[in-house]
Amino acid sequence: MSNICIQLLFCLLILWFKTSAFIPFPLLADGGQTSDSITHAEITQSGFIRCLARFFYETRIQLNSNSKNAVNQQEYFAQNHTIDGLYKLAFPDYNQAQIELHSLPLKFILDSIMTHNALVDFDSDTQKLSAAHFDSEAFINGSRRILKLKQKILNDVRDTNKDLTNARELLGKLLHTLQDFYSHSNWIEMGKTTINDRIGVNESIGSIADPNQPTCTSDGCTRITKKCTLWQLFTLRTCPIVYYDCKNNILPEINDQNLLTSGYLFNQFNENNELLNKPTNVKKCSHGSVSDDSSHIPAIGGINKDSNTLIFSPHSNLHFQAADFGVKATEQFLNGLRKDVGDDNFDRLFAINPTHTQRQNASKAIENGQRFRFFTSFISVSLKEDHSLFMEFKNWIKKRVNMIKLILNNIFSSETNFYVPTYDLSDLGVTVKDATNFRAAPYIIESESARNKRRLIHILRKRI
Repeated sequence: MSNICIQLLFCLLILWFKTSAFIPFPLLADGGQTSDSITHAEITQSGFIRCLARFFYETRIQLNSNSKNAVNQQEYFAQNHTIDGLYKLAFPDYNQAQIELHSLPLKFILDSIMTHNALVDFDSDTQKLSAAHFDSEAFINGSRRILKLKQKILNDVRDTNKDLTNARELLGKLLHTLQDFYSHSNWIEMGKTTINDRIGVNESIGSIADPNQPTCTSDGCTRITKKCTLWQLFTLRTCPIVYYDCKNNILPEINDQNLLTSGYLFNQFNENNELLNKPTNVKKCSHGSVSDDSSHIPAIGGINKDSNTLIFSPHSNLHFQAADFGVKATEQFLNGLRKDVGDDNFDRLFAINPTHTQRQNASKAIENGQRFRFFTSFISVSLKEDHSLFMEFKNWIKKRVNMIKLILNNIFSSETNFYVPTYDLSDLGVTVKDATNFRAAPYIIESESARNKRRLIHILRKRI
C-alpha cells in the first residue's frame, strides 16, 4: 500500500470517527513519508527475539534433543522466529491458548520496555539531553549514561526481593540511547561492519573529534525546497519544506582517522542543564531534518539516519544499516545482561516462565481492556550469524498494511483484537502538539474529529 493510500486511510478516520487516540509512526506517515522506516520499538522487539531464541535453545530446546520433539539446531538458527513461535518450540506440548497465556506476561513487560524507550524522545528530562541520544559529540556522556543505567538495572535484578518495574523502565531508556548511537554518529560512515562492542562496557567508546575540529562540509549536501501538500502543511507546520540530501559530507580525514562525530542541534542541554548549540565558529555536522534549524548553518545538512526519508534524515540511504546495527547491539546487550545476572534472574526480569499469579494478572488486564502500545505479533527475525536484517525489515513494512486494516477493524467493529497496538501515549502526559519537537515528528500526530472533507480542510487550515 502506498503512502498516499495510508494518508487517505487516516483522512477517512478523521472524517468518520471521533477519537482522542494518537496514531504514531510507522503506521501513518506524518507528511514526511516515514511509514517505511524502522522504529525504536521494532529494533527493540527484534533484538529481544534473537536473545530469547538463544535463551530457549540453551535452557529448554537443547535439553530435549533426544525427545520426539527434538529441534534441528541448524534449522533453528537459520529460520525466522516470532515470540509465539519460540514459545511453541520451547513448550511443544502446549496448545495455542496455553502458548498465548504463558507468553502474555512477557509481552506486556516487553511492551513496557518499548514504551519507555519511545518516551526518551518526549520526556522533558531527555528530549533535549544530548547524552540520551549521542548528539553534539556527547560520546563520553552518552556512554556514561548507559553504564549508570546498566548498573542500576543490575542492582535491581540481582535482588530477588526487588520489584522490577523500575529496572524494566530503565532498560527501555538505556536501549534507546544505545540504538541512537548508530543512527546519530558516523560509525557507519567510517565503514564499520560490526557494532561497537565497547558501549556498555567502557566509558571510552572510541576516539572523538576535537571540539574545535571541523567535521563536516557543506559541499556534500544538496538543498531541496518543495511546495508542501496540505497534509504536510498540517503535520510539519511549515511551507515550503526545506531539507537536504547529503552524501560524503563528513570530512574524509574524520572517517579515515576513525574519529567519532555526531550531529549538533540548537537548544540542547548537558547533564548540568547547560545550553548546547551547534557551534558557529567551526563547521560541525548537524543532526539534520526539516525540523532542525541548525541544518541551515554551515556546515549545512546533517548526518542522522533515523528514518528512510530525506525529509527527516539527510543520510536516509543508511537507515536500514543503522537499524540493523541497532538490532544487533540490542541483542548483544541483552545477552550480556543475561550473563551478568544469570538465567533465573533474567527469566524473572522478563517473566519468560511466568508464575501462576503473573499469568492471572496479565489475563485480567486483557479482560479489563488493557492493550499493547507498541508490541506487534508479526515481528520475526532469524539468528543467522553475520546476517543482514534488510529483508526482515522489508517484510515488516509489508505487513503494516494488514496492521492498518486491523486498526480500522478495531475502530469500526464491536470486537477488539488485543494484539493490535494502540500507539497511545496520551495517558503518560506526552505532548504531541509541539511542532518544534523534531524527535516527535516521526512518531505521532494527533487526530481531529470532522464530519466531511470540507470540515477537515477547515480544521487543518485553522491549525496552521
